[in-house]
Amino acid sequence: MTDRVSIGNVEALAFIDMVPPSYDPTEFFPNVPSDAWEPYKSDHLENGRLQLYYGCFALRSQGQVVLVDTGMGPGPHPTRGNRRGDLLNQLRLQGINPDDVSIVVHTHLHHDHVGWNLTYEGGKAGATFPKARYLVPRADWEHFTVPSVLETAPYVRDSVVPLEGLGVMDLIEGEHTITPEISTVPTPGHTPGHVNVIISSQGQMGAVVGDVLHSKVQVKEPGWSSRADLDVELGLRSREAMLERFEREGFIVAAGHFKPEEHFGRVIVVQGRRYWQGL
Repeated sequence: MTDRVSIGNVEALAFIDMVPPSYDPTEFFPNVPSDAWEPYKSDHLENGRLQLYYGCFALRSQGQVVLVDTGMGPGPHPTRGNRRGDLLNQLRLQGINPDDVSIVVHTHLHHDHVGWNLTYEGGKAGATFPKARYLVPRADWEHFTVPSVLETAPYVRDSVVPLEGLGVMDLIEGEHTITPEISTVPTPGHTPGHVNVIISSQGQMGAVVGDVLHSKVQVKEPGWSSRADLDVELGLRSREAMLERFEREGFIVAAGHFKPEEHFGRVIVVQGRRYWQGL
């Protein structure tokens, strides 16, 4: 297990904000029948259930700290067994205080990726990372702030929308350069504006995948789509394209929903099949 890796001159650090209750795998992957899990039970499930993790990553690049996603938030979270998030404490254990974060980039706008954006005191919202610019994919912003959608996503109302009024949010689209070593690439499907964060430094490549991958089983079975994918076919195309690129270019990949001991890894091919190889 490693909680940090170097990709060229970029240091990537992994943090677990919260461990949610486990899922029935057929509930989380509704297009996959239970018998299809038989070859994968021992290595991909825990007591027959799918355990995800709510992970975030900090990237140190050219004197800046770039935080990729902000977890589920402080809680307690009634929809997740009243569990609480711990991201700020985990960051401090690695010497990162809220004031140290210069950029927050969101892979997408689901609850478990935006939860620590804001801190409320006396009912008033303030930026948890007060010196940071918050980068939000434009297509996700336009989708989730439609009134009919916003009604079903109160966490967007509470954890994302106030960023605009605070003047700390920038909408991004396409391949957006964050630092000379860090950029985004569109990977739509899970949400309309979903992005992967790409690291390119000293001839080495890396990526933070957001929810292109929820489980390492999807490296072998890219057609297995999560219940949260808004456009299954588009999401599949994005996942297959990124897996092919990871394999071809030898990426180090950071996957926040994987087990802590496997959240950094590579996509390798053995006898014609792709596998996840944890670092």
